[in-house]
Amino acid sequence: MKGVPSANVMVPAPRETPTIAVAARPRTLVLVVAAEVIDAVMLGPTGMVIGHPTQVPSGPEPRGCFERMWPELEPFGEFDRITVMTRAGLGADWSPSMIARELERQSLRPVRLTTVAELRWSHVIRSSGVELVIALGADVESSLFLDGVPVPGLALGRHRFRKGRTYQQYLAPRVLERKGPRAWNKRLARAVDDILAVWNPSMLYLALPSDLTIELELGPTVVIVPAPTEFEGALALWAT
Repeated sequence: MKGVPSANVMVPAPRETPTIAVAARPRTLVLVVAAEVIDAVMLGPTGMVIGHPTQVPSGPEPRGCFERMWPELEPFGEFDRITVMTRAGLGADWSPSMIARELERQSLRPVRLTTVAELRWSHVIRSSGVELVIALGADVESSLFLDGVPVPGLALGRHRFRKGRTYQQYLAPRVLERKGPRAWNKRLARAVDDILAVWNPSMLYLALPSDLTIELELGPTVVIVPAPTEFEGALALWAT
């Protein structure tokens, strides 16, 4: 039959599509430890989130808190190392050395620890003088640095600003929705002027979510930066 090769004709085998091997390890368990809750997420070797992030209650001291935590994290499966980020406001028993020691003892995995502020903003700041980062979004978060070293305890969003309202209330997303971008930007300009006058930082960084834009003139000491997620950069501690 025309078009069909005879028995003595060699027909080349189809080429196989080369496969690309994707590393599955190491898997990094990331814990964000705050006074009331611990956020947990599992990251693959490239930083991709594996499974679903979860929350477990915190407590007055690390030992019992971590012992109660592991059953809640069983759906994550195996992991090779732990990155810990701490928030301000933890009690005296939650020292970095205590956290690392307890996690290493209970998990039998290596632990590296930093603060949320340091991990999120160390690649943004210039590590010179007094630098202040204000992250705008659902909350108004603040991080203060002196020559690149984070200064703990600052909660600028809770500070009273105008007419009994805090910065958090004054710049809330609902204000933007209700009053519109023009009015919200005027509020932001007032807040920036006040922060510069009181704190006099060498640099003020305004971190914005991707869907938020600023329509006002900024001075040379004010810089707009993108707001990274909490877990972004969690693998950076293991680069060295």
